Amino acid sequence: MRSLFYLFMASIREFTRDITALFWTFAFPLFFIFIFGVIFSGDNDVSFDLGIVNEAGDAGQMVVNTFKSIDAFDVTTGTLDDELAALKDGDRSAVIVIPADAASALQLANRPEGELPTGGGSETASQVALDVYYDPASANTSQIVLNIVDKVVGGINQGITGVQPVVTLDQRTVTSTGLRNIDYLLPGVIAMSLMQLGLFATAAPLVSLREKQVLRRMGATPLSRTTLLISQVLFRLAIAGVQLALIIGVGALAFNVHVEIKNIPAIIGIAALGSTMFITLGYFLSGLAKTEEAVQGIVQLPNFVFMFLSGIFFPVDMMPSWLRPVVDAIPLTYLADALRKVMIDAGSYYSLTTSVLILSAWLLVCGVLAVRFFKWEPQG
Repeated sequence: MRSLFYLFMASIREFTRDITALFWTFAFPLFFIFIFGVIFSGDNDVSFDLGIVNEAGDAGQMVVNTFKSIDAFDVTTGTLDDELAALKDGDRSAVIVIPADAASALQLANRPEGELPTGGGSETASQVALDVYYDPASANTSQIVLNIVDKVVGGINQGITGVQPVVTLDQRTVTSTGLRNIDYLLPGVIAMSLMQLGLFATAAPLVSLREKQVLRRMGATPLSRTTLLISQVLFRLAIAGVQLALIIGVGALAFNVHVEIKNIPAIIGIAALGSTMFITLGYFLSGLAKTEEAVQGIVQLPNFVFMFLSGIFFPVDMMPSWLRPVVDAIPLTYLADALRKVMIDAGSYYSLTTSVLILSAWLLVCGVLAVRFFKWEPQG
């Protein structure tokens, strides 16, 4: 135990003297948090510029006022030419035209509540269409605006016909609090940091120690090789713990990120499991590389694939279906999903049990491969 402690402390002292390692281990993930926090920590109130061309006079003003009352829209009224020009210039998300022949139908909607239509209730309004112009190049924005416009028009139709919908939606959330984008991103940044600790801060230093024959010399001493390897793993787990505390602390203090305090033991457990898994992956990859230059290229592949296909920055639902088998095989997917579940009580793609089992399976496989391919002697 004494030799293990001295080896552990020696690794800590060596690490703290390496400014580059300190930067990429601690400062780099914090940059992500600050960048994402500045961009996504707001209330996420989104509004769309909506142009309305009212050709129906006073009757159409009711429609204009209805759209103005919706927070999601910044409404501007004008002529058709002016509004279409603004749409083409990107200053409008959509333009609605209320035609002159809509006036009679809209007057029915303007009647006082309870008043029967002229003709003893048998009067029906003729069908009119509101023209909606939008830019198909802005597909996402257009779809959102068109959906809102469709609901507003549905409400106006209800006012004209007086027919109440039989079935409505009562929206309820499965989370205890409203989540912002930064709440979703923070667990993903933690997962990414733990992965990069295992890849860049494990594989490359091990190859460097091997190429400098430090491992061979230490292996020739009475020091147990198992003690040496355990001290290296414990050192990196300690770094992972500091990373976890720093990122959560900055997220909570600077951006008021919601963290389930009652789940702190579970957060530590998931982070420890993920860290150990990626450290063993780093050990395995270090055994495949003969030189320090080669290991840099080898770790880039899983880093790139895992980072962009695991859903740490955006939901995996956005990815093509043919990529889902790859997504489902990536360990970072399960680490980020499990952290998201226990940290912010968010809905998850996989059960916590499934995530733990998959990460454990990866840990077992990587552990076997790391032992099989680990080398003490220089290979270059």
